[in-house]
Amino acid sequence: MEHVTAVSGEPFRIALESFGGAGYEWRLRDEAPGLRLEARESLPPEAGSPPGAPHDVVFTLVADEAGAYDVVFVLQRPWEAEPLQERAYTVDAQD
Repeated sequence: MEHVTAVSGEPFRIALESFGGAGYEWRLRDEAPGLRLEARESLPPEAGSPPGAPHDVVFTLVADEAGAYDVVFVLQRPWEAEPLQERAYTVDAQD
């Protein structure tokens, strides 16, 4: 599990490398109460990259109060039941 430090009430970002050209998408699987998703943004691949090159997906989240929150992201094709990969984070939100 990876750790992220955040300030309660302030947006923070988690960036994950995506393989969109193969149909895989990162999505938020488990969101703790008090931790909310503000935005999900797919950044374009670097200039000159071949078609289907990996790119970053950035999730912007906000912890409503100070505390520890667990959040899990999954890399999955929408039509498949099992994810290819999971990334789990513990968010330590401080005042």
